[in-house]
Amino acid sequence: MINQESDIDNQFLNRSLTTGECIFTEGDKGDFAYIIEEGEVEISTVTPENKRLILNVLKSGDMFGELALVDGSARSASAYAKTNVILTVVTGEQVKSRIESADPILKLLLMVVMNYFRSETGRLRAKSEPDFSSLDKTKKEYQEKIFHAIELIRLESDLRNGFKREELVPFYQAIVDLNTNSIVGFEVLLRWFSPTRGNVSPSIFIPLAESTSLIIPMGEWLLDQALSAIEQVKKETGIDIFLSINIAEKQIQSQEFLTVMKQKIDLSSVKPKQIKLEILERSLFEGEKALSLVQECREFGLPLVIDDFGTGYANLSYLKNFQFDTLKIDQCFVKDLENNVKDQIICKTLIDLSHGLEMTAVAEGIENQQQCKILSSLGCNYGQGYLFSPPVPLDRAIELMNTSITLT
Repeated sequence: MINQESDIDNQFLNRSLTTGECIFTEGDKGDFAYIIEEGEVEISTVTPENKRLILNVLKSGDMFGELALVDGSARSASAYAKTNVILTVVTGEQVKSRIESADPILKLLLMVVMNYFRSETGRLRAKSEPDFSSLDKTKKEYQEKIFHAIELIRLESDLRNGFKREELVPFYQAIVDLNTNSIVGFEVLLRWFSPTRGNVSPSIFIPLAESTSLIIPMGEWLLDQALSAIEQVKKETGIDIFLSINIAEKQIQSQEFLTVMKQKIDLSSVKPKQIKLEILERSLFEGEKALSLVQECREFGLPLVIDDFGTGYANLSYLKNFQFDTLKIDQCFVKDLENNVKDQIICKTLIDLSHGLEMTAVAEGIENQQQCKILSSLGCNYGQGYLFSPPVPLDRAIELMNTSITLT
């Protein structure tokens, strides 16, 4: 039995209950919400005549207990396992952090919906024969949005569990010197191999991690992996390489982020210049914090890469106010480079701009030799893409270090 929900040892693991067990009772503090993975849950209340009234029976895929989680009110009803059930636990952080960052109008609409459901519960409690039709109609109207929210929360819970269970694996994509055709470094890219979801796309789980506090421990772990990888490459090949690591906005805003990074590098045999931090252009909107981070990184010797420049607002003041070491040309300007004169002009402009500001230029998404030759002729310093290698595990990356990259 889950009592007051405070005895959950691991709040992100599924909870199993047998038929008849109480999940929470009316009047309890609402610390957690739940998603039903298997089985059925009965929501009930007590009438003024002291009779137990069943308000709803929820099934797999439904979420319950979220109202008290959002507004901090006591439970307005009780929940019991109608059958044996498996529940995914939803924490306050998963819900409240999203509400706090939501648009004010969205918050208002949420409160209106919550008040509606609470008033419906009170109305049903006062009636001897409950009318489920209005609740069913409302549920259908919000079903699609609720389903999407539940799937996101479920995915986040799986991601947190996956991180603890070491399902995340760093992969390495080669960065090649276009003058010598030799590998000089790698970009570190995360892959998630879930036993239940399969290989989850980074385009799905990375933004999810970045929207929560999970990106902080994930980033620290990834740095540990990167430092270890650099040391292993040196040991097996005798070559000092650099690794590029993507930095999220929440990491920039974290007061401990840079302190922890410095400590980890100081305790390793890796030089600061071997860790390049890739920062998205849009992450620089937090002007003072970003400026402070850039200055501290440069003082410590960490090279900085401005990533995806030109795909957002292309604010040239960033290049004026922030001193970067490398400008990264997004693959959207490279994928049709051999056929599109405008893309060639944009790439040339970005390369000339980077050189004029004493930066190097690296182009991503290079898929064929023609693209590579054009970029090389434009003076681009480095390139990465499937022409050279897809992202690969560390052992394969080390093998690539011993293989000459030849372009004919």
